[in-house]
Amino acid sequence: MPASWPANLSFFVARQAYAVQALGQAPMASPMQSGKIRQRPQYTLRISRLGYGWIFDPAELAVFRSFVANTIGDGAAEFVMPIWSEPAGDYLNRTVMIREGAGGISERKLGFDRTLVSCVLDVRNL
Repeated sequence: MPASWPANLSFFVARQAYAVQALGQAPMASPMQSGKIRQRPQYTLRISRLGYGWIFDPAELAVFRSFVANTIGDGAAEFVMPIWSEPAGDYLNRTVMIREGAGGISERKLGFDRTLVSCVLDVRNL
């Protein structure tokens, strides 16, 4: 069973980091003799790719770093967290994984007491 997002950590997405990069995987394509290309889904599970980020104070940043390092194995494991869904207009619990694990996470200071943490998430059934 996937780990859960820490209850003491804000899950609200930072507006400047949110971006839908792909709504699903590319279909399998097979060229036909007539020149047409036959396409079909690769998988039954729909995985969307989102640019995502959070703004953390120093205490929250420490919790996030510990979660990534210890709970989800340097970002290699799936976890469940509330993800912003534009069609629903609300946060929905979804199973996600950080693309490239801990190596795919970037941090940028926003003043002295805030840090923008951003990454790309693979989200199941967005």
